Amino acid sequence: MPLWKPQDYDAWYATPLGKAADRIERELLFSMVDVRQGERILDAGCGTGIYSIELARRGGRVTAIDASSEMIGQARAKALKEGLNIDFIKADALRLPFPEGHFDLVISVCMLCFLKERYNALIEMKRVLRPGRRIAVALLNSQSPWALLRRAKGLVKDTAYNRADFLTPAEIELSLASAGFKEIAIRTCLFFLPINSGYYLALADTHERLGRKLFPKAGAFIVAVATKP
Repeated sequence: MPLWKPQDYDAWYATPLGKAADRIERELLFSMVDVRQGERILDAGCGTGIYSIELARRGGRVTAIDASSEMIGQARAKALKEGLNIDFIKADALRLPFPEGHFDLVISVCMLCFLKERYNALIEMKRVLRPGRRIAVALLNSQSPWALLRRAKGLVKDTAYNRADFLTPAEIELSLASAGFKEIAIRTCLFFLPINSGYYLALADTHERLGRKLFPKAGAFIVAVATKP
């Protein structure tokens, strides 16, 4: 049973808040990861294929895995609609069905927040990555107002975020280093409050500029990029 229904997950990204967050998250991640034409890319925990599709648009040979058949089905339908060739596979992130050193890039967006065996998942992603190549992981920041608001909401209503581990930038840096990754770079984004109002979100870019300057580690969305030695 997925944490979200695929249709509800995509519906959130169609809201003003979802659109603004998605745009800014993608801008940050792809500013830190240069996707090269034809390289093999794994999207680990692909959900409804948001990043799988973007990676394929940018010329990657994308394989995407998720533990949910429902999410995989939604992602596959979206990719087919765009005419994109993406290999979607239902698989366990702790037992990836790929040989060692198979991928040039591994991306995982928020999956690690919902895995108790986070270290083991990082080790497994490292195994399937070629030496000298990159991993990019995105997580939810416990030092952000978004985390506080999501926790508060969870006190009165059961949400998927009640089962999430919010991390600090320092914690994900330590996890990557412990797993043997090097050259770790970390940035955050989403410095505005999660208010679903088009009028408020018209100022999102201003909030981002100020947040990066004044509170660079406090954005709600953490992106960490590292290299396998």
